[in-house]
Amino acid sequence: MLEFVKRKLLNKKWMAVSLLIGNILLVAIASSGPMYSQAALQRMLNRDLNQYIVEEDAYPGAVVLRTAFVGTSTGAKGIEAVANAEERMRQLPEEMNVPALEQVTHYYVTNTKAVPKPAVEEQEEDLNVDLGFYSNIEEHINVTAGQMYAQEPVDGGIVEVMVTERTLVEKNLMLGQELEMSRVEGENGAPMTVRIVGVFENSLEEDPYWQDAPTAWNDTLIMSENNFRTLIADYEAPRCNFQAEFYTVLDHNRMRGDESKEMLAVIQRYEEEFEGLSNKGIQFYCQELLEEYIPQADKLNVTLWVLQVPIFVLLGAFIFMVSQQMLSMEQNEISILKSRGAAKKQILWIYLLQSAVIAVISLLLGIPLAILICQLLGSSNAFLEFVRRTALQVEINPLSLLFAGLAALFSIGAMVLPAVRYANVTIVAHKQRKNKKGRAPWWQKIFLDVVLLAVSVYGLYSFNGQKDFLAQKVADGAALDPLLYFCSSLFIIGSGLFILRIFPLLVRLIFTIGKRWWPPSLYASFLRILRTRNNQGFIMIFLILTMAMGIFSAQAARTINANAEEKIRYATGADIVFQEKWTSNEQAVANDATGTLELTYYEPDFSRYMQIDGVGSVTKVLRNNSVSVSVNEGSISGATLMGINTKEFGETAWFKEQLLPTHWYAYLNAMSQDARGVLVSSNFKELYGYKVGDIITYKNEYGESARGVIYGFVDYWPTYAPVTREVSKEGAVKETDNFLIVAHLQQVQSAWGVTPYEVWMKMEGSSQPVYDFVKDTGAWLVLFKDANAQLIDLKNDPMFQGTNGVLTVGFIVVLILCTTGFLIYWILSIQSRALQFGIFRAMGMSMREILAMLLNEQLFISGVSIGAGVLVGNLAARLFVPLIQIAYSAADQVIPLEVVSAQSDSVRLFAVIAGMMILCMVILGWLISKIKISQALKLGED
Repeated sequence: MLEFVKRKLLNKKWMAVSLLIGNILLVAIASSGPMYSQAALQRMLNRDLNQYIVEEDAYPGAVVLRTAFVGTSTGAKGIEAVANAEERMRQLPEEMNVPALEQVTHYYVTNTKAVPKPAVEEQEEDLNVDLGFYSNIEEHINVTAGQMYAQEPVDGGIVEVMVTERTLVEKNLMLGQELEMSRVEGENGAPMTVRIVGVFENSLEEDPYWQDAPTAWNDTLIMSENNFRTLIADYEAPRCNFQAEFYTVLDHNRMRGDESKEMLAVIQRYEEEFEGLSNKGIQFYCQELLEEYIPQADKLNVTLWVLQVPIFVLLGAFIFMVSQQMLSMEQNEISILKSRGAAKKQILWIYLLQSAVIAVISLLLGIPLAILICQLLGSSNAFLEFVRRTALQVEINPLSLLFAGLAALFSIGAMVLPAVRYANVTIVAHKQRKNKKGRAPWWQKIFLDVVLLAVSVYGLYSFNGQKDFLAQKVADGAALDPLLYFCSSLFIIGSGLFILRIFPLLVRLIFTIGKRWWPPSLYASFLRILRTRNNQGFIMIFLILTMAMGIFSAQAARTINANAEEKIRYATGADIVFQEKWTSNEQAVANDATGTLELTYYEPDFSRYMQIDGVGSVTKVLRNNSVSVSVNEGSISGATLMGINTKEFGETAWFKEQLLPTHWYAYLNAMSQDARGVLVSSNFKELYGYKVGDIITYKNEYGESARGVIYGFVDYWPTYAPVTREVSKEGAVKETDNFLIVAHLQQVQSAWGVTPYEVWMKMEGSSQPVYDFVKDTGAWLVLFKDANAQLIDLKNDPMFQGTNGVLTVGFIVVLILCTTGFLIYWILSIQSRALQFGIFRAMGMSMREILAMLLNEQLFISGVSIGAGVLVGNLAARLFVPLIQIAYSAADQVIPLEVVSAQSDSVRLFAVIAGMMILCMVILGWLISKIKISQALKLGED
């Protein structure tokens, strides 16, 4: 049987190779989703954990349990509970499935009185100190003076201790000095006496052992663990109350994002288990990071899955189409086998075995390709744009294997399913069926196209009515409803099927109009199109889907990227925005009892900024968010004043021209005509009736007033957000209007004095020179924003990387499938029509006329399909991309979203299509030229 299947595949090797390509791509894309999601999220988690170390100066994997033994209230049960907590914390790394860098036990008696023996001059009679031990501290310290403490009491019960240099100095202690711990009993029941025998420091500057560096200790005495457990924390007879800390540092580099829920569940279980401990407190340093990670992971997984659905649909359609073509070519063989007694089960078994062989090969080749796709996704910087970036650590996980297996099973079904219809047809029935007039396909009978269009349009209508709700859900961390993505796919499929329904009517109309004038070649081609329209339906719908989804993916990716970039640049205002800390006489004003001293700021040298390498332009921008404005009905508080120099501001700031009715330079030019000229936000006109030429009066927080003449109203302005949205505890969204006044900086300074302003820069290249300037000059910045750095962070975000990568891969897959499917259909079509072409040539038709006939078929089948695909893709993008964009919009999105398309994407797509059609015509012409009339006619006689 295997040998039979092998020969069968080799006999139609090009069809088998096409099937194999489709199956490999299907397996690879299906399994790449879980691989990429895990790798990208793990990289994000590792980055956040390492950033935590920089920002918090602590190890994110630290878990600290703090408790206490209070003998008077808990008795023997209390000491047992502390001992159990210590043992359970030892088991924590195993339960978290993360190895520990360090595990530390710290017992101590806090704030106990220590009386020097003998008393020393200039030393307090009673010292308040902590007395305790750290497990294995000997391995993490250097003795800088004296010696290490003894493990047992010496000289009749004296306990040796060590201190830090800071404790020694601040408590005015000396080596060899003894202290009587008045609240801690010794061996004989008398107060314990300790002797300072050494001074120590931490041996390593960066050591996960230390929760707090010893250099910060100023009141701590450290004794041996054995002495503390024997003399103070004796489990059978504890002598006094003490505090306990159990400190486990998990290796954050070994934490796995896909185990976040399990780790948080362990911490939750520990919290519940230790509920009865005295003074209990458990802290997992990176708990908040992991809690934020989980919804991000869920959102990314859902988004990647729904983005890949159209690709799966295309691949499934491709596999089904090629399988059906193979079956059509083998129909005679199947019918002969059936007529000679072969059972339906036997025929299906042949095709099942054939499909299984292809599926197994696809699994073996598809999974390595999936790893390559993941690396491609990880290096995605934008749509069809890749950069050199640290490679993702991709792993083949169980979920990716499951998806690969499901994809293989799906492909087997897609390859075997068409065979079910052919397996019952005998040779007689096959000949009869060939001579029957083609009937309408089943999807036309049930009006599937109309149903799909109706469902998608209803979904579009419903989602458009819930835009604000969807945006709020996304702002709360949820993924966008997958049904929205499915609606866009249904719209594309439904539109394609509808065009396929009306296509014969269009061809018949054109044929009828020119029926009297068509030359024989075109007449024959029109008849061919009309009589075989059912056979051509699949290649037409396939071309429509590939073109539409390619254009839709390209516009979706461009829109998501462009709007995200514009949002960042608008909110920042310029390439670089910063503000230095200005010196002032603020302290003197605060101490002035007379109240006559005025606050004066000392302005830094602004000319330094213009000398920084790579700075194209620089400007001063004064921002004051505490301005009150006098209006007809009283006053407005909390308005924003922006003081600018119009020329430099226009040269430096970033602004999208389409946001205002005319170019924003026109507003700056109008304002520049009058030193008192101001621009104000449109809500002054809408809410309070202001108009151009009106006088507006505003005050700063000190009550100093200024006046301006309104020269224009703006809906948008660099960094200005017209409204602020707040969500109440009940989930209601409240919008608050923000008011803006843009005035001349010199006018504001003449009225209010010189106050700290922001510096805005437009860079000609990299912003690194600005960082070097800050470092070299030691400038103290109270504000710093770098738009390019924010864009880099955005492009490193797994959500955007995955979206760009998936849409790019989908676009490439569309091109591959479109080329392969197109060539397969037409080559097989030519081969099956060898007899017809032979007859045409025998009747006197020239090769040129045959090529003209094929060109006409290409025009009406391929050309119409490609044109329809472009139309459907653009229409779907206009309707659905604005809603899909909501999933990538920030909660503080200000400027309106806009569907973006790049001509380069269309050029790439049409270049491939044009090349494909030219190649196809060359191959078809070559195949036709090789047909010998005598052989074709002889074939017809046979």
